[in-house]
Order: sequence, then structure tokens, then C-alpha cells
Amino acid sequence: MESLVVTLASCAGVVLLLQYNYATVPVAAGCGVAFFVLGTIVHKIGRALIYPFYFSKLRNVPGPKDNQFLVGQAIRLLKAAGPNDLFLEWVRKWPNAPFIRYLSFGNSEVLLVNSLEAAREVLQVYAYSFVKPSFQEKLVGEMMGTGLLFGVGEPHRRLRRITAGPLSKPNVRKMLPIFQDKAKELSDMVDKAIAGEDKGVVEVESLFNRTAFKVISTALLGRDITNFRSKSSPLTFEQSYKGILDPPFLGKLIMFINPVIPLRWLPIEANLAFIRANTSMRTMLAELIQERVQQVRLQQSEDKVKGGQGDEKPEKKDFLTNMIEANLSEGKGVSEQVLVDTVIQCVSAGHETTAGTLTWITHALTKYPEIQKRLRQEIVSAQQKQPELSAAAIDSIPYLNNVVSESLRVYAPALSAPWETGEDVVIAGVAIPKGTTVTTIPAMIHHNPSIWGADVEVFNPDRWDAVTGAVANPFAIEAFINGPRTCPGRALALLEIKAIVVELLSHFHLEAVSDADVEYVHPALTLKPKGGLNIRMQRL
Repeated sequence: MESLVVTLASCAGVVLLLQYNYATVPVAAGCGVAFFVLGTIVHKIGRALIYPFYFSKLRNVPGPKDNQFLVGQAIRLLKAAGPNDLFLEWVRKWPNAPFIRYLSFGNSEVLLVNSLEAAREVLQVYAYSFVKPSFQEKLVGEMMGTGLLFGVGEPHRRLRRITAGPLSKPNVRKMLPIFQDKAKELSDMVDKAIAGEDKGVVEVESLFNRTAFKVISTALLGRDITNFRSKSSPLTFEQSYKGILDPPFLGKLIMFINPVIPLRWLPIEANLAFIRANTSMRTMLAELIQERVQQVRLQQSEDKVKGGQGDEKPEKKDFLTNMIEANLSEGKGVSEQVLVDTVIQCVSAGHETTAGTLTWITHALTKYPEIQKRLRQEIVSAQQKQPELSAAAIDSIPYLNNVVSESLRVYAPALSAPWETGEDVVIAGVAIPKGTTVTTIPAMIHHNPSIWGADVEVFNPDRWDAVTGAVANPFAIEAFINGPRTCPGRALALLEIKAIVVELLSHFHLEAVSDADVEYVHPALTLKPKGGLNIRMQRL
């Protein structure tokens, strides 16, 4: 809107100059350009140096005032020891405020969700009044497309309907054999690692990452796509995936700068490698989807010939097959490109956060040996009743559920979920103008003493035995977000995590290598230990 005003004012200046014969057309046009440039500069200066402090509707929202010139708190956030350190400092200072306001680059305003009421209204009541910020969309969108992350309105609702059934709890429970098989492969990898020169010391984060990648690809696509490749591509899926999401330093630098200053056009190796990897992965998935669509249509034709009478025991279907069936039955389904985007997002989110959660559960179990001992006893007790634990049996181990929930609270793997108001809204009594960035930081809710009590910093699985008061509010735990944009793979992630923990504690004793506090990778998109996580593992 402000740019439109500047443009109209510049045009008006040109018209006035010409109307009163003050200048020739070329001179008037030159003056118009000068007016526009000058107006834009004045607007930017006013927006950065005057508006946030004297005119903004949000200027009285609680938040830090020790801003640095033109960058607000942005540099402090980047230089903090951990990604949540400064946020949690603000939570302790304003625990009861619905929002905390801080200034970022260019003194742009950011609202941080800080109460259950604000979380409910942002994520549930006004969910579709928010869109993803343009920077975030450009940053992540070039890698993952639109899909579930950036879809809005009816297209997003349609995609939610298409994915809801395939990722429902009953369908996820059918995937348990996949989780258990890959967990056993993980045990084999650990056995090989502890038989080496490190005397039982294993870097588990990389093992969890590889295992979670294998699990999610097999569960979603019906095959381990680690070494899968397209006929037209020299790269495997894993190579393509890492080339996009885990590039070398220059690639990462371009990734973060490109949304602001377009750099993808530069013919340098970092860009060429990204383009090769992105094209390769999308080609592979498109071919796989086309192949699966043909199989589904053929099966549907055969079922019609049989009069709708299929086999008494239909074969187990993977997520992609179920999603394609749901998409075809939707009538006006989503495009192949959206399906490709959705698969990429599910693989990325499903393996990154799951591996992170497993890493932090392992860290907690080594930090608190008494918790590890008690959890192992409950697992062994359940196995004595049912040696091959079913999904229902795994979900029924109380202390396992508690440990997983407490780890997600204390070490939420997803660091933030930024949104932008698509219209003026009033939330928790705060009038928020259109275009404002509103961010949910799970750690701010999970570590807020006004919600979780004075022992909020204590890792205490037993707190989940008596969930009452504010803690009983569904928005008190934001590890999977909530509302219409909640993580659709929640049931899958939880059962996979629990199946792997059961396998590890059934066969290994876990011990910390060092008493030193774990340092965090920062900046990062997910909560990760710097240098991975080394622990000592011993066969029971």
C-alpha cells in the first residue's frame, strides 16, 4: 500500500508539471523518477526509524527496548549461544503477556506468541487469516514447493483431506513392521560401531538421521529410496535430497541470501549443483507418482470388473498409494506438482524432526540414568506379556509416553513457525495490522512458568501423569503445532520414535561420554547438538 501511495504521488507530480507547462515531457518523466526514488527513500527511512517507535499500533506490546540501530534484536538473536536463549529470557521477563514484540532487520516488527489464548487464536480461530511470510516462502519454497506448508484457503483444506486418511492412526499402525525392521537395522549399525576403535562411543545423531530417512521413505513411498534414482538422473534420491537441504557452506549462504537478493541465476557450481539436485529429485518423484497413478487406476478397473469385490485381505498400502486414491476420489484433486511438493515436505519434516527427537531422548536418558533404568524396566515388563509388541502395546507403555512427551516439551525439535497476517485481526486483545509477522516459538510455550509451573526447566516425565489446569490445554504443547496446520504426520512420528526407543533400550545401555553441557547448532532450522551427540553404548 505504501509503495502504491509513493507511485501515485510521483505520477501526480509529473501530471502537475506537464499541466502547468513547467517542464517538457522528458524533464517531467525524469522528475517523476526522482520523486519516486526520493519518496521511496523517505518512506523506508520513516518506516524503519519513526513508525515502529511513534506510530505503530504494536508499540506498546511488551518486549525488549535495547535495540541496536536498524537491526533491532536480530544480531543478538544470531549471536546467542542457542537458538532459544534470548526468547526464553524474554519469556521469564513477561510470562503473562499474550505477545512479546521485538524488532528485527530494518526495525521490522515481529510478534512472538506467548500465551495459550494467543496460541489458540493464531493457530485455530484465525488460522486462515495468516499466510507464510514471503521470506520464508522464498527460502523454503524453492526447495519444497507449495504443498501443505504454504497452501492457503480451499486448496490447503483439500490437501489436508487427501492426507488425513493415509496418515491416520489406524493406517500408521499398519506401518509398525517397517519401523521395527529399520530399528533392528539401527541396532546392527550400533553393534558394528561399538565393535570398532572407539570402545563403545557412537555418534548417534547421524545414525538416527539415516534410520529416520529410511523409515519415512519406506513408509511413505513403499520402498527404501536411499539409493533410488531416475532413469534420466545420475544422482540417487539421497544425494539429491542432501544436495538441496544440506549443501556446502556457499550453497547455504546463497540459500539464505537468495530470498532477499536473487542469486540463483549466477552460473557458479553451488547454484548448478542445487539445480541438478532439485531437478533430479522432482523428476524421480514425478515418475514414481505417475507409475503409482497407473497402478491405482488399473486396480480400480479390476475391482469394477469384479463387482467391487476385492481380496478378503487387501495388501498393505503405503502413504503415496493411499494419497493418490484419496486425490482421485476427491473429484477436483490437486496437481502432480502439489503431490511432489507434499512428498518432499513429508520426507523432510518427517525425518529431520524425528531424528532430532530421538537424539534428544537419548541425551535425556544418558543425563538421567534413573529415568533410563525405569523406562527399560517398563519396556521389559511389556515384552514379557507380549514378546513382539504390537502398536497398541507400545502406545500403552505409560512411562514411554511420558518420556517422549517430556522430551518434546523440553527439546522441541522444530524451532519456530513464522506466519504473516493476511488481514487486520484482533487476537488476545491485541490489534494486529495486515502484513505483521507473528511467530510461534514452541520453546516459549513449553518453558513458560505461568503455564508449566516453577519446575518448568526440570526434565520430569512424571508431570504427564497429572495433566491438569493450563497444562491440559492442547495448545500447551506445540511440538507438532496445532489447529488446521498441525503436523499431519504426528501419529507416524510418535509410533516410529517409540518403536526405535523400545529397540534400543531392549538391547543397549546408554551412557554419557562427558558431563559437559550440550551446545546447540545456531543458527539452524531444527534443534541440533553441535558436533552431533556422542554416547557410550553397551550391549545388555
